[in-house]
Amino acid sequence: MTQYESAYTFIYYKDIKDSEPFYRDLLGLRLAYESDWVTRFWVTDDYAIGAVQSGRGFLEAMEDKPVILCIGLKDDADIFALYDKLKDAGVKMHTSEVELRKTEGRIFFCEDPEGYIVEITQRPK
Repeated sequence: MTQYESAYTFIYYKDIKDSEPFYRDLLGLRLAYESDWVTRFWVTDDYAIGAVQSGRGFLEAMEDKPVILCIGLKDDADIFALYDKLKDAGVKMHTSEVELRKTEGRIFFCEDPEGYIVEITQRPK
């Protein structure tokens, strides 16, 4: 089997600076500038979401966002506090509360500044 070191999901922004307040400040992800047109937000030590300035990378930012970014919280994280923090900051929420689902556990959906859907999950304790 092939061994990999890390993985990224690239999302394309009309203005890359709009990504920082959401992913760094609200979600608390570690930021690393790869260049002046790519910013990585580290979810774990080996997985990052890369925000790319439209017109500089392989793709352009588009109105249609047919992708959901799923981020799983650790067991001891407070998913309810994160939901409230995002909602209080004016983030567009796509669920009216943290839901409890059989398969995913605790879950909610919100939208980042570029319109990408972000799914936050946490397995029940």
